[in-house]
Amino acid sequence: MSTILYTDDQHQCIKLDNQIIDGAVQVNQFLIKHNSRGMLIGCGGQRIYKSALAALSAHLPSGALDFIFLPHQDPDIGSGLNLWLPICKAQVLISELWTRFLPAFCVQGLLESRVTAIPDQGMRVDLAGSSLIAVPAHFLYSPGNFHLYDPVSKILFTGNLGASIMSQAENIETEEDFNSHVALMAHFHNRYIAGSEACRRWVAFARQLDVEMIVPQYGARITGKALVAKFYQWVEKEKTAADATD
Repeated sequence: MSTILYTDDQHQCIKLDNQIIDGAVQVNQFLIKHNSRGMLIGCGGQRIYKSALAALSAHLPSGALDFIFLPHQDPDIGSGLNLWLPICKAQVLISELWTRFLPAFCVQGLLESRVTAIPDQGMRVDLAGSSLIAVPAHFLYSPGNFHLYDPVSKILFTGNLGASIMSQAENIETEEDFNSHVALMAHFHNRYIAGSEACRRWVAFARQLDVEMIVPQYGARITGKALVAKFYQWVEKEKTAADATD
């Protein structure tokens, strides 16, 4: 029910597998665990709650979940809050732009004192002694959008950037596979990523980070520094929604 993306004595990054319902797009969900405390990246919608909780419970009791990180406002990553918040004490991390929309997911009063607004410039989040970074990625799908960088695993969780909804692969590890994979990423990128200037700004920031794996919200991950560099080059050059008529 899970794929270990990184592990050491104190720290793990885990993909919670097979969180899918009929007629819906499969959303990758991830758990970062450090010193027996956890952050869930995307809690998903209500219909996958039971399976997601079962997958998480194999690695971490729900009471040890300190944060639920929402890259943006979509219901497929956050509408399950109404079920998750009663079983844990986690703070919900989301762009300050979207905090006022979260009550639409929850019964009245459930969110009180449970939301941390991420400022536009991003922030560091302390998970039991591990410093995670909310990386600004505005307009790379959503105007209030954040990626998450884990310096221990050197994984950059990129939300909808690099999404490959039609991909059957789990992991892209070779240049040949990457070249084939580009067309699948472009299918989403050309329609949903807003503009090239936002892409270039993001790449300039991302290149300052020590990244060994790109892990999007949908589809295959990209592994190895060489392919991460190719991914950055592709993001800089690929047409976006605003470029579609150029």
